[in-house]
Amino acid sequence: MAAVCRYLLTRPPAPASSFSSSLRAVCGSALFRPSVASRADLPTSAGLLQRLTGQLSPWFPQQQQVRTRKRGTEYQPKNIKRKRTHGWMKRISTRGGIEVILRRMLKGRNSLTH
Repeated sequence: MAAVCRYLLTRPPAPASSFSSSLRAVCGSALFRPSVASRADLPTSAGLLQRLTGQLSPWFPQQQQVRTRKRGTEYQPKNIKRKRTHGWMKRISTRGGIEVILRRMLKGRNSLTH
């Protein structure tokens, strides 16, 4: 538990300083007096979570991640482009295309082109 508190206190500060100050209030006695602190002085995980969530409940929704850029929308299929590039007429018109068709026939593909 002390390791968790130590990690949370040593990482870069959060945008709002109330989180780090509330964490110091909860974990501070165990961290700054390690020789004096006994096992009974260390906060339990349930107690720590209850104290933190009780103090941070109005603060948490405003600090959630803001998403600014959509991802995964790069591929927009165009059937005309697909047919022109990989269609039967394009394949049969070039030597490389005929080789592609023959390879697919040899492999036993049901669909030779688009």
